[in-house]
Order: sequence, then structure tokens, then C-alpha cells
Amino acid sequence: MKRAVKFISHPLFILILRVALGVVFVVASLDKIQYPDQFAKNIANYKLLPYQWIHGVAIALPWLEIIVGSLLIMGIWIKANALLTVSMLLAFIFAVSQALWRQLDISCGCFSTDPLAHKMTRWTLYWNLIWLSWGGMIFFFRSEAYSLPQILRRKKAVEN
Repeated sequence: MKRAVKFISHPLFILILRVALGVVFVVASLDKIQYPDQFAKNIANYKLLPYQWIHGVAIALPWLEIIVGSLLIMGIWIKANALLTVSMLLAFIFAVSQALWRQLDISCGCFSTDPLAHKMTRWTLYWNLIWLSWGGMIFFFRSEAYSLPQILRRKKAVEN
């Protein structure tokens, strides 16, 4: 058990998770940013939000995803961005879970706004749970190693 904890808390492993999770969020945001009207339709299909909120969420959420993902990749404000990522993933897990429970035959809208691109399945939920665990590990274990601020501090210290 100690070996497993040592492995999953190793700074290099956390770096891999941090960059991978950041890439997931950046990639997920790209199509949504390009097609906010179609993303709004994806959100409406979940039948969770009041109609008045759907377009605002469809515009704001992808930008939040790309910002948080980019900052995770660079290692800037890691704990805060990990917490934001975990919060978004919890919301996604809730939305997907209720849609599966209600047997809604919809596209998840996760990586593509095309309604035929990716029908929601239990794997949609499983992947969100996996990413949630990554976000938790990034938050709880030492994650500032190999971050842009740390690299810049080292470079500055060598120059002085």
C-alpha cells in the first residue's frame, strides 16, 4: 500500500495527471467555443437548467474549461484550478447520471456539439469519475513540481 501511495503522490505522476487533465479540458472546450448555439442545444437536452440560463452557461462554460485547462497545463494556481476542475466534474457527473437514470437518448456534448457525435453511455460517466479522481490527486498531493512558476523561480535563482 505504501508503494502505491508513493507512486500516485510522486511529483512526476502528478505532473502527468495535471497536464492530461488540462488537455482534456482544453480539447473539450474547443468545439463548444466555436458553436455556442449548438452547445446550448446540448445543454437544453439535459433538461436541468432554466431556459434563461442555458445560453449564458453555453457561452461561459467552454471559456472556463479552456482557461482552467490551460492553467493546469502550465501549473499556475494549481490547487485553485484543480478545485474548479473537480467542481465542474461533479456537476458533469450529476448531469450525466440523471440523464442516464432518466434514460435520455442524448449526446453528452462533452467534446463535440454534433448531436450524432457521441451518444451518452455509462462510459461517459466512468470517464468523468476517472477525471474526478485525477483532479482529487492533483489537489491533495504535492503538485507544484514542474510548474511554470517553479521553473521560472529556479531560473531566476540560477541567474542571481
